[in-house]
Amino acid sequence: MSKTILSVVLIMLVRSPAIAQTPAPSPISAARQAANAAWNSRDWPRAAEAYAALVREDTTLAQPYLRLAVAQTEIGRYAEARQNLAVAERKGIAPQQVAYRRALIEAGENRLDSAFAQLSRAVGAGLAAVPNPGDSLPLMQRLKRDARYAAFATALDRNARPCMHDDKHKEFDFWLGTWDVRPRGQVGGPAGRNVITKIENGCVVHESWSAQGGTGQSYNIWDATRSKWFQYWVDGGGGLHEYSGWFHDGSMRYDGSMPAGGPAGGRVAFRVTFTPQGPDGLRQHGERLQGDGTWVTAYDLIYERVKTP
Repeated sequence: MSKTILSVVLIMLVRSPAIAQTPAPSPISAARQAANAAWNSRDWPRAAEAYAALVREDTTLAQPYLRLAVAQTEIGRYAEARQNLAVAERKGIAPQQVAYRRALIEAGENRLDSAFAQLSRAVGAGLAAVPNPGDSLPLMQRLKRDARYAAFATALDRNARPCMHDDKHKEFDFWLGTWDVRPRGQVGGPAGRNVITKIENGCVVHESWSAQGGTGQSYNIWDATRSKWFQYWVDGGGGLHEYSGWFHDGSMRYDGSMPAGGPAGGRVAFRVTFTPQGPDGLRQHGERLQGDGTWVTAYDLIYERVKTP
């Protein structure tokens, strides 16, 4: 066999997928697979063994220590779970998750004062939802039977939906509902329809307007970073109205600007005042700034609540 033919044969043998050898999985990879399989099946005794083996193989990772502590908690090995949870926190697991898991350990040892101290720490650090709520049911039931659990649940919801618990975000709630809208003084005739709802966990007041003249929407939100309300109105004609303001003297008062008319018309200063008129009525008064510095009424609308049966 010539040297050229021998070289070609050797190259083909090296490149052949049938002959190429797949590297065997490393021990750490096999240990991780076994641990994850036990975790996903909620086989807690096997998970405790598998994660104990995993942390012996690699002491640098935080999550295996957390999962080891969780598995040990589930099978009642509370002292070991507490130690591994402390290691997990030192290695970077979020304090709110560690505190919640510590609360379950304390509950398992029937140390309810310590358990609720840990729950308080968890929500203080930002916990907004119970991790894996299907786990640790007996321990959770022990906590839920305590009268203090209601305050924890409220604090948890406050973290998850802060606007629902902040009175500033409720100042515009008088606008909520479905309304028939007509110009002030008009009796009968076609009415516009405005549907006002809360969206985004109660943080945004959303307006959906429809009338013979077109449709539009606005988004209203209290911005705590600037201590002001903001409204952004958009419509099918490409209009964008931008306002900011405050609720005071019983009314929501916005100042801002709107298109002056046409693409080249620029913008004009505008202000809008929303004033409730009893539980089922409301006035929306829009005013436009003229060139001489005076304000004139652009529209004056009266809302009548549409009552559902």
